[in-house]
Amino acid sequence: MHRNTLEDAYATMAEYRKKYNMHSELKWQKISNQKVDEYKVLVDYFFAMNNTNLIHFHSLIFDSHRWAHRNYKDSNDDVGISKLYYQLMLHKFVKLYGKKGELYIRVDHRNSQTPLEDIRRMLNATASRDHDIHTNPVKQLVPCDSKHCDLLQLNDVILGAVCAARNGRHLVEGSRMAKRAIATHVLQQSGLETFDKNSPMRVKRFTVWNMEPCGRKVTGATHLSA
Repeated sequence: MHRNTLEDAYATMAEYRKKYNMHSELKWQKISNQKVDEYKVLVDYFFAMNNTNLIHFHSLIFDSHRWAHRNYKDSNDDVGISKLYYQLMLHKFVKLYGKKGELYIRVDHRNSQTPLEDIRRMLNATASRDHDIHTNPVKQLVPCDSKHCDLLQLNDVILGAVCAARNGRHLVEGSRMAKRAIATHVLQQSGLETFDKNSPMRVKRFTVWNMEPCGRKVTGATHLSA
């Protein structure tokens, strides 16, 4: 997201909250049958911004229970997850946007022993070494509490829908109707036929990257929105 469009995105979210009286935290886990219409409108707001390049969405999907982090040198679960964050930020953020300007990244706060500053330096070093980006484009990589950030809350809703559709939960009878409806709505609006496969290379605004360890089925997800 360009800095000069950030205010427009926040203004759009403020408009949505006021118009539909949605002042509490927006979250996938909080979607209810009573609020399904309001969340459908939220999805429409998201794709209106996405389709006009105001915001982009990139996700990396992996099996969070079966991913063998310890198979990688010097890795444990914490380091393994951090490496996946690094791969997502490098390939879906730094490579795509690093030559266009300075990059300021906020990630939803999580408990980790891996310093974000170390990841930031690694991203800049790899950008220079492998991708001819010599400006140290990642100027900031910091945690943020999603309770105080509308865009991270919006991201949580869209990502939750992507995961539900990816796992087929939107087809399971007995699951919450509202979540099935929102997952189906996001899949339809995304322009992708399925989230089971990687989005085509030509797609730039809304992408899904399935990473499969040792041929195992992918069922979980991590993310960063751009």
